Formats: sequence, structure tokens, C-alpha cells
Amino acid sequence: MNKNPQGGFAISVRLADEDRSIGAKREAAGTEEDSLEVPANTALGVIQQFLRAGREDGPSVVLRFLSAWRLRHPQHDTVVVLVEAVVRGRQIPLTGAASVSDGVERTSILATLQATNAFVASSLV
Repeated sequence: MNKNPQGGFAISVRLADEDRSIGAKREAAGTEEDSLEVPANTALGVIQQFLRAGREDGPSVVLRFLSAWRLRHPQHDTVVVLVEAVVRGRQIPLTGAASVSDGVERTSILATLQATNAFVASSLV
């Protein structure tokens, strides 16, 4: 992630394994909503492309970003991401959470990856 001097930020996400490398870059205004949604959506788009480029014998998976929240408590600062996976017409809610330690934007990406780990892992085997 790069913060722009005139405000906002640019976020880059890349997933790679031995056979493929897929990435995306997006820019955002820098509002708190952008800090959660833009990185999560960017990560989800890369994950979706990564899954499409993976195993062809598995079921088709469509991932949709639904929402992201930042939960602040005196002892915890956490980002929660809600994603929907559609597999064979069945809608499956997925959630991921990560503690904010290296910026909200990176944490939003980590929470998205955590929500979709099972689908990414199945594309690797």
C-alpha cells in the first residue's frame, strides 16, 4: 500500500503459486470506508481470478464482497469482512477477521484472505 501525498492511497494485491501469479492495483480516496472496502474488494477480485486460473475439475465459485467493519474496543482493534461464495447455486456466507497491527488497509486484505482460505486451498491441490 502506498499513501498518496495529495490524499488517498493505492493498494496492490498479488497471489502466486508455482503455476500462476495474479495481481491487481486500485486507488481510493482514503475515507475510512475506502480503507476497509477497497482493499477487501481488490483482494476478492484477485482471489476470484486466482480460482478461475486454478483447477478446472472443481466446482465453479463466485465470490461477492458484502461488507466490512472495523470493531474497536480498548483492548482490541479488529477488521471483520463478510463475503458470499456461490457454489452450484448455493449461497455460502464467509467471514474473516484480523487484528489491526499494520494498517487498516492491510488488515482488510488479511481478513478477506482468511474468509476465503478454504476455496484458495482447494484450488492448490
